[in-house]
Amino acid sequence: MTESQSFAYVARGADGKRVRGLVPGPSEQAAFERLRRQGLSPLKLRPVRSQARGGDPGLQDRESAEILLSLADLLSAGADMRSALNVLLSRAQGSRVANACRRLLQDISAGEALDAAFARTLAPRHAFVAALVAAGEAAGDLPQALRRAGEMLEAAIKLRQQLVAALAYPLFVLISTLAAAGVILLAVVPSLEPLVSEGGEASAPILSGLLATSRLLREQGLVLAGGLGVAAIVVTGLGRAGLLRGPLDRLWLTGPWRRTSCALAFGGFAISLGVMLSAGAPMSEALRLANRGVRSDLARSRLQVVLQQVRQGVSLSQALQGVKGFPPTIVRLVSVGESTGALGRMLQRSGKLEEDAAVGDIEAAARLLGPALIVLLGGLIGLMMAGLLSGVTELGQAALN
Repeated sequence: MTESQSFAYVARGADGKRVRGLVPGPSEQAAFERLRRQGLSPLKLRPVRSQARGGDPGLQDRESAEILLSLADLLSAGADMRSALNVLLSRAQGSRVANACRRLLQDISAGEALDAAFARTLAPRHAFVAALVAAGEAAGDLPQALRRAGEMLEAAIKLRQQLVAALAYPLFVLISTLAAAGVILLAVVPSLEPLVSEGGEASAPILSGLLATSRLLREQGLVLAGGLGVAAIVVTGLGRAGLLRGPLDRLWLTGPWRRTSCALAFGGFAISLGVMLSAGAPMSEALRLANRGVRSDLARSRLQVVLQQVRQGVSLSQALQGVKGFPPTIVRLVSVGESTGALGRMLQRSGKLEEDAAVGDIEAAARLLGPALIVLLGGLIGLMMAGLLSGVTELGQAALN
């Protein structure tokens, strides 16, 4: 079934009343048969080519997690899916959450599979949501599956916040120092240029360098700014065209920080796989969806062989052991989980350990990077001020002589 093809219908229900709505289907005949299976007598079908939605472009992960957790609570309290969505819809009128709930309700009412509706509307970037919903339906525990999906989204949000917080201070120090250097070069140094010209003698090397740099920025500033702007546009265009994704991906996973980056990439994969297996998803389907949820193309290609080997009868721990860069801690705990029957739980635990270790490494590097930048950039500002003061001193002595 193509997700973008749907049909607007008018049908007669079992009670004789006319009902209207949308029904997805690859053809008009398939849509007609689907309505008949729902107990409706179609009177009119009209193809509607909807825009490939791919989810609400404004719906954030936090809002998706809120919907999932709220639905889990309402279903646990005894409500059915349509009633729970109506409750959320009435509670969040006019918001992005309400729009998402409305589309979910329309898709489900039109006969859309529950996992496909959730994957399309709530989390198109997170394949594990659909897998957990499907596994929850199969196991008869949909509320718990929705709760796990919401908790995983919240964990991903928390991880991003930790990374941003770790890198915010060094970035602030760098920007502040560059701003201070700009003020010195564009406001302070030019005031000394007439004095140096009148003196007629060679000035100190540092002052000469500062004067030359200041003159270059003032005379060619627009050209330099234009060049930087063009470079930014070119880089942005290459990024949108996907031409930078491969090189940056390889640099991310094979650079000097590869231990940390592999821990983040493969740790998230292990958590997703463990949650889906704990929810009752089949191994092959869980592997496929967990692999699809990995952001790095290079990591995803390395993991592709795991699914093939597991389908051929190789144990998961042996298959993971052959993946380049895969954390050995996860492999060891997976082996323990296979022998004890707690594979899902061990995958989640090992993945969380790797993610926590990676975040700890980044935080430690950021704690060192902040003071290092302060010393380095402070030394640069001090050198500039020393050059200015020595130049002023030489000018004063020359004037006295």
